[in-house]
Amino acid sequence: MNKSTRVLALCCALLVAVLMTAVAAAEVDPERLAKLPQTASYGKNDDADAKYAPRVTTLDNGVQIQKTPLNTTPADGKLVESWNNLYLNADNRGCTACHTIEDALEMMETYHGIIYMGYETEQGLQNCFGCHGFYSTKLRDSIHTIHQRSSAFAAMGGSCESCHYITADGEFQRWDYVKYDVLFGLTDLAADAVETSFSWNDTEITDHSRMFFKSIKSDPSTWLTSEEQVTDEMFDTWTIKFTGDIDNPCEMTLPELIEKYGTVTRTMKYHCVVNGPGQAMVYQAEVTGIPITRIMEDLGVHEDANMFYPIGDDGYCYNIYTDLLVQEDGLLVVGLNGDRIYADQGFPVAFWCNHMTAGNFTKKVCELRFAKTDSASWDFYGDFTDATTGRPFNKPNVAVLNATDGQIFEAGQPIHLEGFADAWNEPIVKLEYTFDHGATWQEFEIGEYDTTHWVYWTLDINNIAAPGSYLMRIRATSEKADGTLRVNDELTSYMFNVQ
Repeated sequence: MNKSTRVLALCCALLVAVLMTAVAAAEVDPERLAKLPQTASYGKNDDADAKYAPRVTTLDNGVQIQKTPLNTTPADGKLVESWNNLYLNADNRGCTACHTIEDALEMMETYHGIIYMGYETEQGLQNCFGCHGFYSTKLRDSIHTIHQRSSAFAAMGGSCESCHYITADGEFQRWDYVKYDVLFGLTDLAADAVETSFSWNDTEITDHSRMFFKSIKSDPSTWLTSEEQVTDEMFDTWTIKFTGDIDNPCEMTLPELIEKYGTVTRTMKYHCVVNGPGQAMVYQAEVTGIPITRIMEDLGVHEDANMFYPIGDDGYCYNIYTDLLVQEDGLLVVGLNGDRIYADQGFPVAFWCNHMTAGNFTKKVCELRFAKTDSASWDFYGDFTDATTGRPFNKPNVAVLNATDGQIFEAGQPIHLEGFADAWNEPIVKLEYTFDHGATWQEFEIGEYDTTHWVYWTLDINNIAAPGSYLMRIRATSEKADGTLRVNDELTSYMFNVQ
């Protein structure tokens, strides 16, 4: 080894010794040791998972729901269970994150009709687009302005992303519509891996407590929402006028009409045309009513009287063609489920008609008018589109009725779900369920049934034992008059948790 090499080796040895001494000193220096990280992850992940854990809420009926899944998908070898809340802020996004739809409408500075749901399905944004799709005042203008000037919204750090999901292309999408496509932690199961039991009927009757209530014209102070508000005297003295292009205008009390023309009892569905995808503005009842066709002959309705107007005491009326009134066998309904018609369903008398939307069903009828007119009929058979997407809105429609989105079920126990499917004047021919975001489907055929009724289905999921969050999407198919099939474009999404 030459002299230069020996000198270089000596210097290297001295440098290593110095470094080792420094490290040793650091290892025993308590002050410096306290400043060093204690673990590779600094313990931050555990702290974040605890701080941003999904919110669990207990409903008034004792059911617990968790709308945000725990993340079960590792990223780069690390698992952050709280990802959905920590980085997507999921518990604080969407219309019902900070208020119910009912509360929001009640708090508005101007009057707005309100829908009060009966079934367990939480009312969502989907119900707003049926009406607002054709109003001149756009929903987006109202919603944006109300939130931008709201002090409560500002105090909670509200922003555009409270209601929207922004794609990589900068498109603002409705969070409520796309959340299950961007949330982490949903466990996908192939159709053949999910053991289910399916059944259906068209005879299921809805208890009064589960019937939705809606009033869109009258002042709330005039609403009949409680049976304590109605009396026998109101029923016995209620008068209906028969007017227009008829030979024998008259007015009669309800008892007089019942005595003269009698009543019929039949099972009928009550389905609102603005019922959003997966929503529950629907029910079925045993209906008792006076057939209007029995009255028409005595009235002497003119042959050219082509329009029928069922008018409520608040002025509400969706006129329909007289031919449709006869074809769909319209009734003056005085009873539901063996009782008098309930206060919140139009006591003492309401107009119902087969196949049509509940929007055509006038409550508290005080006048029936027949007229010759060039006006168009306002009959609705569910044929609405979402004005913002151009897609059919809710025909056919399907929903889970007995459970709330995000509901927690006990591990090891069957998950029992019930719901409806309906397409107004079109028969439902099949229902399909997917548990893997549409990659595979379970298909169940629906046989012949009376289309004046709904399809009421039950699905028992028997073998999901592993804790986690699962997404079930439902697709309904109906048959048009020409024999072609119609599939709902907006799938119904239902998330549930197993714990």
